[in-house]
Amino acid sequence: MTDSAMGEALHQLLHAYKRALQQSFLEHGITFGIAHIRSLKVIRAAQASPESDCTAQQIAARLQRDKAQIARLVKDLLAAELIEKQDNAQDRRSQILRLTPAGEAMYARIQAAERHTSQRMAKGLNEDEVHTFVRLAKGMTRNLKP
Repeated sequence: MTDSAMGEALHQLLHAYKRALQQSFLEHGITFGIAHIRSLKVIRAAQASPESDCTAQQIAARLQRDKAQIARLVKDLLAAELIEKQDNAQDRRSQILRLTPAGEAMYARIQAAERHTSQRMAKGLNEDEVHTFVRLAKGMTRNLKP
C-alpha cells in the first residue's frame, strides 16, 4: 500500500466517523460541540477516581487547549447546569469542577451515542479485527506524537 493510500484511507475514516458521531449526538439530544463533550468526559473521569479532582487547568492540560478557551467552555457548562464549582481546599486560586445530576444524565447520553457509533463502525468486523485496529491506531498515534 502506498503512503498516500494509507493517508487517504485514514482521512476518509476520520471524516466518516466524525459525521456519524455528530449525527448520533444529535439523535441523542446532544447539541454541544465536541470540545464541550470532551470537557464533560474529563470532568467525569476525574470524578470517578477517588484520589482525583478536576480543575479548569487540568482540563486545559488534558485537552491541550488554552486556558481562555477552557474558561469559556466551563462558563457554558455552568450556564447549562451540567457542572458545578466547589472550593478547592488544596489551591484557593482554582475550583473543583463536578458534574451535576443533569451533567451525569448528559454523560450517559454521550456514552450511548458513542457506543452506537462504535457499533456501526465495527459492523461486520470480528473481535480480533477490532483489537488489531485499536492496536494499530494507538501505534500510529504514538509514532506521530512529538
